[in-house]
Amino acid sequence: MRIAKVIGSAVATIKSDSLQGSTLLIVSEALPDGTPSGSGIVAVDTIGAGEGELVLISQGSAGRQTGSSRLRV
Repeated sequence: MRIAKVIGSAVATIKSDSLQGSTLLIVSEALPDGTPSGSGIVAVDTIGAGEGELVLISQGSAGRQTGSSRLRV
């Protein structure tokens, strides 16, 4: 898992059935002080995070295994 900062949101006109009703956010990996440090990536938000908030992100099999209380990438 890594720390990221929410820098915006995204909209998809077509989504996989498993993502219907999910919010898509743009997040950037962050330094420990919260400063964004990289390009943005799209993440599936299942907890209701807002712009400017710090979140934990996971990718790959760990991201697919997370429950509904975590942010998945």
